[in-house]
Amino acid sequence: MSTSPSYDEALATQPFKHEIDKRDRRALSERLTVIEHGPDVYQVYSEEGVEYLVDIRKPSCTCPDFIYREADCKHIRRARIEAGSRDLDAIGKEVQSALDALDDHIANLAAQRAELVSLQRDLDQFR
Repeated sequence: MSTSPSYDEALATQPFKHEIDKRDRRALSERLTVIEHGPDVYQVYSEEGVEYLVDIRKPSCTCPDFIYREADCKHIRRARIEAGSRDLDAIGKEVQSALDALDDHIANLAAQRAELVSLQRDLDQFR
């Protein structure tokens, strides 16, 4: 009995999209400079040098993302990381879970490709 997905199962594969929050991704990957301004208050400078004032207690930030969307923006998230109050292990587990899911997705696509290549060979026999 084969453990690889059937062609029909492989066709059911949806495009892969991980669920790592985009603000977490940006907080971790962008070049943000964080300077402690006071207890739980930080100045965060964007890659472009724009300064934002962040309070990780409330939380609050002077950036448009926080002001208009009332979301924990990348500046708040990065300040929490720098302050040691962000659970990096939890983010690491999310990343590993997304990698595992992506590996499964790749294996599914590989099975679909193998079946199509085999079908192409079979088709070539009739030409």
